[in-house]
Amino acid sequence: MQARTLYSILLFGGLGFLCGCDRLPGKPKEEDRWKPPSEIKDFALLFNTNCRGCHSNGQTLSASISMNNPPYLAVVPKEVMHKTIETGIPGTQMPTYSDKAGGSLTEEQVNILVEGIYNWAKGHEAPTDNLPPYSAALGDAERGKAVFAQACASCHGSGGEGTKGKGGAVDKAYLSLVSDQYLRTVVIVGRPELGMPGFREYVPGKPMTGEEISDVVSWLASRREGPAPGQSAKTAEIAPKTQPSTPNE
Repeated sequence: MQARTLYSILLFGGLGFLCGCDRLPGKPKEEDRWKPPSEIKDFALLFNTNCRGCHSNGQTLSASISMNNPPYLAVVPKEVMHKTIETGIPGTQMPTYSDKAGGSLTEEQVNILVEGIYNWAKGHEAPTDNLPPYSAALGDAERGKAVFAQACASCHGSGGEGTKGKGGAVDKAYLSLVSDQYLRTVVIVGRPELGMPGFREYVPGKPMTGEEISDVVSWLASRREGPAPGQSAKTAEIAPKTQPSTPNE
């Protein structure tokens, strides 16, 4: 009887000790515990989970523009970045992320992403003198053809078909995937991770003007077969191939 009593005391005492211990074998650390997606507040985790598949963090190559790109962050207004993450870009591969618009991220998480992305540029800010506007109307395609020959042909070929080691700027598949705004952004900020410079470096000592950027984007867009991403075929049929440049670009 005494042995049974002793056994019970040891058994229940041991169980009580184990239940009071916070480090049971196999028990996950607090940071490793499962959390609802809405409670994730770590920028790196949010970026790697939602953005890195298309946009590099500056350490890898990606299909689209790297977010860790100071010239890009200098030209893109923060409110535009916020709106783009919230609602996406219709007709393109950029999806909606805000839970208010059908996405999976809270307003706080969207804010964390925006602030974290712009923090990458701190201490590495790009020059802002003569910076072209992020968005502008298309220019003149004929003038743009001449601008392309001067600024872009050395890498992309005289007709934009590409050269050895450099992609074609007028490739049908490429143009079918990118919007006019994307073309403009790439012309301005380049793709440094791919060896493509920005608007200041195409011609040494002669940065492209806002008008030249609008013109060359218009020429590239004119080479696209079918409507731009996000634009209906009906709208594309009645839209002019070129649009006048806005003043003071």
